[in-house]
Amino acid sequence: MKSFVMRCIAIPAFMLAVAATACKDSGTNGMKAAEASRPASVPFGYEMKRFEKLYNQGKNPGDSETYCRIAYPVFSGGDAAAVVNRTIEAWIADSTALHPAEGYSGQRTPEALADNFLKDFEVYSKETDMGLPYQFELQGSIVLNNARQLTVQLSSYAYTGGAHGMNTTTFFVFDAATGKRLFIDDVFVPGFKNRLNALIEARFREDKGLSPTDPLDGEKGGLFENRIAFTTNFGLTDKGVSFLYNPYEIAPYAAGSTEIELRFEDLKGLLKPEYFLERA
Repeated sequence: MKSFVMRCIAIPAFMLAVAATACKDSGTNGMKAAEASRPASVPFGYEMKRFEKLYNQGKNPGDSETYCRIAYPVFSGGDAAAVVNRTIEAWIADSTALHPAEGYSGQRTPEALADNFLKDFEVYSKETDMGLPYQFELQGSIVLNNARQLTVQLSSYAYTGGAHGMNTTTFFVFDAATGKRLFIDDVFVPGFKNRLNALIEARFREDKGLSPTDPLDGEKGGLFENRIAFTTNFGLTDKGVSFLYNPYEIAPYAAGSTEIELRFEDLKGLLKPEYFLERA
């Protein structure tokens, strides 16, 4: 990834293909983006924004193998939705693969930085005379969307050379009334850390079939260390809270990502009351 950051300025221009589509979600309840405020009893409406950029418009053999494909939700419903949209688009624009070099003066939008990503490939391919493509894919999805909270998941894959690409998933939890992003200290009660760590370890052992004394860094556990703690990469769901560890965070790349799900009943006394969701 570092090579991209260092080489994405002052390069030749070339043509890119852009396709933009939007698919209206059936659950928008007829809401319009121009609304000044969103009724407290309904979830956000949203559309999926999609675009694809191909190196050299895919004109030559192999050109279409270098690409940037992005799909993410754009929310409607007034000021809170606008805050959510700014947070999501800013994160995409600053994601690891698309992050511009110091001194970048272009637009900081997902589309502009996708152009930058492909321009970097042109420089890379001329410098190394290698045919390995650059690829970036991002897919957004809605995990939870109710009158109080919104959880968005952004999952990406990036390849910019090396032995393999990198998969990353990030949760975003928002207060539906204000659009403010909620962090772990906002959702859990003060002094939660030790109790939450104990729950995380117990669930990990259960998921892996480990006894209370089996080492977490053994063959069955597969972790780097004989310990596991909560991650701040969490999402509220309709069943509880999900904690997501990306490759290399607690285990080798071959282990993939690790997701630990805790139910609301597990979290009594740890979650603030307003984050216990009503169950159907």
